[in-house]
Parts: sequence; structure tokens; C-alpha cells
Amino acid sequence: MTWLLLTLSCIILWGITDILYKKSSNYNDPLSQYKTFVWIGIVMAPAGVIMAICSDTLLDSIMMVKDNLYLIPLCVFYAIALFFGLLGAKHLDASVVSPLENIDGAMAAIILYFFFLFTGRSHITDSIGVVEMIATLSIVVGVVLLGIQEQTLSKQEAHLSEDKKRHRLGALALIFPIIYNLVDAVSMVAVGITVSEETEVAIPDIDFFIFESLGFVIVAICMWLYMLIIKKYKYNPFKKKELVRCGAAAGETFGTMTYIFAVAGNPILTAPITSSYCLVTIVLARIFLKERLTKKQYLSLAFLVVGIALLGVSEIINA
Repeated sequence: MTWLLLTLSCIILWGITDILYKKSSNYNDPLSQYKTFVWIGIVMAPAGVIMAICSDTLLDSIMMVKDNLYLIPLCVFYAIALFFGLLGAKHLDASVVSPLENIDGAMAAIILYFFFLFTGRSHITDSIGVVEMIATLSIVVGVVLLGIQEQTLSKQEAHLSEDKKRHRLGALALIFPIIYNLVDAVSMVAVGITVSEETEVAIPDIDFFIFESLGFVIVAICMWLYMLIIKKYKYNPFKKKELVRCGAAAGETFGTMTYIFAVAGNPILTAPITSSYCLVTIVLARIFLKERLTKKQYLSLAFLVVGIALLGVSEIINA
């Protein structure tokens, strides 16, 4: 049952991380998300080194990537997705953005559906069941309702000063978690299509984390250079006030590591169970961030959570 303990640890870590992302975000600081990402790179670097020391297959994986250069972009896909996730945390309540960033499974299913449909593989699209269709529809309804609510709340805050507004962008703010899901879904699809037995490419999870952490470090360096050269801002990540960002980066890193080891123990159940971490975020946001959503917002989130749960149940049944 080690995999279950690791999965529960991942749920808690990622739930706490979402709260820390929100705490470290500052709407009035245009470089807020860049600073957080630099910290993720700082923590990911030693984590990647430690995993590399522990890996017995790293050299084989390096040679595999060398022979299949198209795998390199996959290392930075999630890093790019997470950057848009940080933008979402900046403009939306944590209770809203966390479930929204858990719909990548539905987006991946939609992308794969049309991919196989347009490539003439209709027999694969026929295998999509009623549960998956209901789950996807529920998620779409939830996203639309959240967009309507964000727009309504934005109009209601029109008379407030800028520093007191929580919904400045209205429905437009949903574009950030949606882009996060699209990039992450494309990454999932790309891995599913290219890293398979048919292509004779099979990188162990621990090695893929090493490459992924390298991708995070590369993107983090680019963002630090962007602040230094383009924005003329000398960011010092080691100030006391940056501890929240340090905590968020640690949560992201160790959450990812526990997820990888949990998947190694039980690849069938880990993913659907882990998706429930958004519920932890919603509870913690109410306790520590004092977030109070409207009844209509909670109804919208219910559609999202039900859709995510149905996709998880479907995955377990199909497996």
C-alpha cells in the first residue's frame, strides 16, 4: 500500500502548493509569476540531481533522447503550462483555479477524439463511452458557468478601487487555466503518441522527471534573464519575504516526485485519485485565504468536480 500513501501525500502537497501559489501572487506586481517560477527552478535543480544519482538507467535514457530529438520539447511542456497556471492563480481565487486546472484529462480526450476522427480511425472514437461524454459535458458546463460568474462579479466590483478588486479580468481570466490545460493536455497526448511500444521509446518515470526538472531549470533561467535584461530588475530570491515562494516550489517538486513513485506502484489508480487534490485546495482556501464563493460559483465547481470524478471512475473501470 506504499503507492496509496504516496498518492495521499501528493494530494496534500499539491493542495497546499495551490494555496502558497495564491499567497505568493500579487496582482500589482507584473513580475510576480516570474519570481515564483525562478524559485521552482531553484528547488527543481537539486531534486533532479538527486534523482539522477539514484537512477540506474539515466545513460540509456540520454541515448534514447539523443536518438529521438522530438522528445526534447516534452521536457518543457509542463513548465510552460505551469507558468500559465501561475497567471491563473494571480487573477482567480484558488478555489476556482485549482479545479479548472484539473480538466486536462477531458481536454486530452477531446483532442484525441478529433485527432483519431480526422485521421480516419473511427473505431477508436467509437470506444468513447457514455460516462466519458457525460463527464466532458459536465466539465464544459462548469467552465461556461464559471466564466459567466466571473464576468458578473467583475461588473459588480466596477465601483471598487483597483487594490480591492478580486475579479478584474472577468471571464477573460479563465483563459490562463484553459491554456494551462491545453498545453498540459497536448503534452499528455504527445507522450501517449510518441512514448509507446510502437516507437520503441520507453523512458522510465524517474528519468523523465530528471529531464522534466531540467526543462524547469532552463525555463526558470530564461525568466530570471528576462527580469534582469529586459525589465532591468535584479531579483534576489533569497530574501525572507520570498519564503512563501520557496514553500510553493518545494510543494510542487516533492508533489511531483511522490506522484511519479506512486504511479510506479499503481499506474491505474494513482492518476484518478490524485485529481481530487483540488478538493483539498478548496477547503484550505476557505480556511487560510478566507475565500467565500457565491452559491452559483460552488454550483459551477460542482459540475467540474463531478466531471473530473466521472473521468477518474471511467479510467478505473476501463483499466
